[in-house]
This record gives sequence, C-alpha cells and structure tokens, in this order.
Amino acid sequence: MERKLRKGYQQKERIPVIEMTIAEKKKIFNRWGYGLFIHYGLYSVYGLGEWLMFLERRNPEEYYRDALPGFRPEKGCARKWVELAVRGGMKYAVLTTRHHEGYFIGEEILHEFAGACREHGLGVGFYYSVADWSDPDYRGGPASRESWERFVSGTHRRIRELMTGYGKIDYLFYDGCPPPETWRLRELHREIRALQPEMLVSRCGEDTDLKSCEGHANGDPNGIWESCYSLQSGGWGYCKDSPVDKTPCQVAEMLSNNRHNGGNLLLNIGPRADGSVPEDQRSLIETVGKWVRVNQEALFDIEPHPFQYHDREITTACGNVAYLRLIRIHGPERRICGIGNRIRKITYLDTGEEIAFRQSGDAASL
Repeated sequence: MERKLRKGYQQKERIPVIEMTIAEKKKIFNRWGYGLFIHYGLYSVYGLGEWLMFLERRNPEEYYRDALPGFRPEKGCARKWVELAVRGGMKYAVLTTRHHEGYFIGEEILHEFAGACREHGLGVGFYYSVADWSDPDYRGGPASRESWERFVSGTHRRIRELMTGYGKIDYLFYDGCPPPETWRLRELHREIRALQPEMLVSRCGEDTDLKSCEGHANGDPNGIWESCYSLQSGGWGYCKDSPVDKTPCQVAEMLSNNRHNGGNLLLNIGPRADGSVPEDQRSLIETVGKWVRVNQEALFDIEPHPFQYHDREITTACGNVAYLRLIRIHGPERRICGIGNRIRKITYLDTGEEIAFRQSGDAASL
C-alpha cells in the first residue's frame, strides 16, 4: 500500500560535517519553544480523523482506492503551512510524512515543506509512524519471522531515504513504534545519526534526545521536552465536524505554562485534503501569534522557573530580568511572594510603563 519515496534510491556515501554537538542542539531546540505540528494524509480526504482505518476496521485496499482520487494537495500548500507557523510566532515545524495508515504523503510536499522551513529559519521536523495498518507484514507481528523481517528491512530503507533526500533534518518524531529490539532500532540509529549527526529524536523507546508528551504537560525537569496538543477535540487529522475547541487565551496559557516549566509547545493543525487549513485553526494561530510577538522576550531565549519549578506565578527569566504572567488578580492589590533579591523596577512588557510596588522581604505588592 505504500507510496514509494524515491525511485532508484541508493544510499549516498558521505562524511557529514558536524557543526554542533547534540548537547548544543538540545539547547537550541529548547530556545525554539513553540512549534507547528501538521497532520496530513489520506485520512484528510475522509475528514474523520487519522484513526479512521483502524476504528472502523476499513479494508486497506478499499480505504486507499476510495481516498486516492480525492487526495489532491494544491501546489504551495506546504509553504503556506510554514508561513502560518511564521505568523504564529513559531520556531519549528513537524510534518507527518506518513501516519499509521501507511500512506507516504510524497516527495514534492516534503521538499516544499523542508525548503520553506529553512527559508524562514524554522527548524525542520519529520514525523514517521513505524506502525502500518495497511501492511500485512506489520500486521503479522514479530512472531511471523520472515514477513516481519521484510517489514523491518523496509522500515530501515524508508527512514534512511528520509534522512538523505530532503537536506538537513533537525528533529525526527517517531510514532507507533514496536519494542526497540524487534525492529533493530540501534542498528538503524547508527546509520541515520551518521547521516544527520545534529538531529534530535523522540518517542522511539530508547536512544531518544527529548521527551514528547501527547496531550499533557508532564515534562522532564532534568531534560528537554515538549507537549503536543491538537486544536480539534476530534483528532489530529482533519475532522470536518470538529471545530477548534481551544481559545487563543488558553493556547497562550499552555505556551507560557510550558515555558515556565522548561518545555516547548507543539500545536497541531489538520489541513483538508487539498492542503488548505480550516479558517478557525488558521485564525487562532494568527491571533496567538500577535500575543507571541509582543511577549517573545519572555518566551524564547529564557531560563525556566527562576524562583521554583512548581511556582504558580508562571515565571521565566533572562539574566537578572524575571517575567511574570499576571494571573490570579482578585482585588485592587496583587501580592507576589518567593522573590529572593531586591527588585529594581517592574514594568509592563508590551508598553514599558512602570508599575508602582512595595517590597517587604521576599514579597512584593503591586
């Protein structure tokens, strides 16, 4: 059922130029802070979410046959996704190369996406589902040794192709991974880390560089991490009857909460079959983008939780400047506690206007 990535593929012999270490790349990823996730595939034609084939027990051949005529991405749609990310104030983007349905979205889209990301200075991320509901070799599982080996060999080949055909990749986001030892993950990673020595990897069971949390923010206080959320309650792929269920204010809170706790926010859209982004999704991202541009000083190149990790004041810092999100205002005076040094001044970030305050010990009243 798969659509081939490149004809006549041959692995290229090359010695990569290492410009930075993985430790340095992790710091850059953490500074990015905010990214766009794009779920796009044959499921976009049906408009019933990315798990349709599985949930409705659709026959893979019929599923493909019925969907393929309607899968007509408009030229330039991937560039428009990246431009939306830029307007949203995002610093990286992750595109589903294929989901569990097994359909690869195509070279032209990936080239356009990766090129537009680099043109706009965004980090390039590829999502790849190891699971493939359309492949009988996968469905047979590791117990069927001969067929499983075909599946594993094909998986290695396809991922190597992704690592050689689209330039420098910053982030590989796995999904649907079997236990690492069943598909020779370490062997594969020796190859792809030689091809992409600066690339970060998540969600494959071992040899990961960061934690990616799906639908929650239980991050890693001792490492880098992100939370990924969909704008639609119905799923990650396009859901025609599931409008956006979050407000711009809620997304801004999610982002600032994650930045306070040291994590990134990866916010998902589900384009239609032609690649267009539904208006409610586009509008929300652009609205939040206006807030991000005003407050970017407190969101990106920052240190998290300068007072304490569980600080409910939601703070970040840069040098000797702390940034505080003004919430929990219940009266004419606002009291902030846990401050360990002498405050010089307090100002609004958007206007620079000074705020009068009184400090007594580790508490300040505004």
